[in-house]
Amino acid sequence: MGQRKDVKLEDIAKELGISIVSVSNVLNGRKGVSEGLRERVLEKAQQLGYIMASPAGFQEESWRIGIIVAERYIKEYPSFYMEIYRQIASILTRKGNKTVLEVVDEGREKLLYSRPPFADTKLHGVIVIGEMHLGYIKKFGKALGIPVVCVDFYRAEGGVDYIAVDSFHGMQFVTQQLIDYGHKKIGFIGTVHATGSIMDRYMGYCKALRVNGLQEHEEWVIDDREKDGYGYLIDFELPEQLPTAFVCNCDKSAYILIDKLRRRGLRVPEDISVAGFDNFYPAVGKEQELLTYESDWKAMAQVSVNTLLRRIIGKEPPGGVRILEGSVSVGDSARKL
Repeated sequence: MGQRKDVKLEDIAKELGISIVSVSNVLNGRKGVSEGLRERVLEKAQQLGYIMASPAGFQEESWRIGIIVAERYIKEYPSFYMEIYRQIASILTRKGNKTVLEVVDEGREKLLYSRPPFADTKLHGVIVIGEMHLGYIKKFGKALGIPVVCVDFYRAEGGVDYIAVDSFHGMQFVTQQLIDYGHKKIGFIGTVHATGSIMDRYMGYCKALRVNGLQEHEEWVIDDREKDGYGYLIDFELPEQLPTAFVCNCDKSAYILIDKLRRRGLRVPEDISVAGFDNFYPAVGKEQELLTYESDWKAMAQVSVNTLLRRIIGKEPPGGVRILEGSVSVGDSARKL
């Protein structure tokens, strides 16, 4: 299969500000190109519609890719991880690959009973969406013996690739925005030990407070789910005395918070400011645009697919953790004091 006539190597090179030789090296799978530049070239080629015949373009063979997501992440609608799954599946399909989805319930994830994933299905690689029990990942990864890419979380353990959003700095930036607005009493909504992502966001919130000489108040750090990470319902109770602003570990918690504040007769942002994280919650709350950190989840899906297919074709070792930056979206849920 040849490339589109209207897209040339020099088009890709010009877009990225690099040499045609570098583009050619990437698209033909040659060495001598950094991992970061290789990723940028492949993504730009995909965006411009350049279809490659070489293995670097992932078109020579059709791979069967398993996708795993924990049941707890998709029990409520809308589901952030189901949207990521749809994006990943769409990208893989466009590249000529097949996908098999496996939804893992709590018992299997905790290894309370054994049932191997993708039984009797030959796979070439696996993508795990959302943080899962470490023992489960280790067990199936060793059993399958194929490349694994984990999406939207990371761990210190090696042997797989991790593609994650910048939770720590993202929440630091959002909290700093509130501080710049004049807020000195800021709470945090999120169960800190439920997931690694929430913990990172909490630590980013704490750093923003500390570098500005502000105090964290224990009564304003509020759990919104079960501490073990398996409770999928998000809810919480607010104390009588409130800060002037809250940052929430996700947009869903932020919109639940806004509803609870309104039931108290409080206005957002006139009486209290609210910030979220992810810029994803399409079904509700459109009358209030959040101050939030916008995760580029489409880029996360694209990078995850490209990483896995490179591992399958090139047999390269896992590259460790890759953090993808997002940006602050100001919205209208917070005001200057």
